[in-house]
Amino acid sequence: MIAPSAVVLLLAITLLRVETLRLNAFDVIKDCKQYNTALGYNGALNYIPISSFTHVGDQREFKYYVFGVLGTNDAVIRLSQSVYPYGTEVVEVVLGAYNNTKTIARHQHRKSTGEFENTDIVKMATPNLLSPFRPVMLMLKVWTNGRREVLHTGQQFPFISFMDARNITLNYMAFTKLDSNLIIFYDCPVQSG
Repeated sequence: MIAPSAVVLLLAITLLRVETLRLNAFDVIKDCKQYNTALGYNGALNYIPISSFTHVGDQREFKYYVFGVLGTNDAVIRLSQSVYPYGTEVVEVVLGAYNNTKTIARHQHRKSTGEFENTDIVKMATPNLLSPFRPVMLMLKVWTNGRREVLHTGQQFPFISFMDARNITLNYMAFTKLDSNLIIFYDCPVQSG
């Protein structure tokens, strides 16, 4: 027979152990870089060279990048061949578009005057993808054959997948918003592709 004080001690140890297993939702952004979307959709964005990233997964046929988004809607990621992609095309992925109900992949041709033309490649229903309360961690896979995929970290299948028929070389990445402020966590540690 176990003494009542031993039962209380075992219960206290169990409760303490359960408490230590809880993770803070923001632990997932440890060692990521942070970008605040102060500039809007039409701002002169800071295109970050991929060559400066510390964390890139390389599986030969594709490279992958882990990033997180904290915000309510319309997180825009632009993938470019050059640091000033005016007069050329970029690939744009809009996460949480249409009031956080869809994700859109498209080509964008933008002039230095700010004029632009968007051509949708694919639009997928992704209800409640983004959250203002916790970072949503995602992985971008860039295949050598032009395929692009975005999936939740830890998941096997993408929620959006498309062929970039132009196969724009990814040398730079930029982040922006449509209207709501966002925080993008990028160059996050990678686990496996």
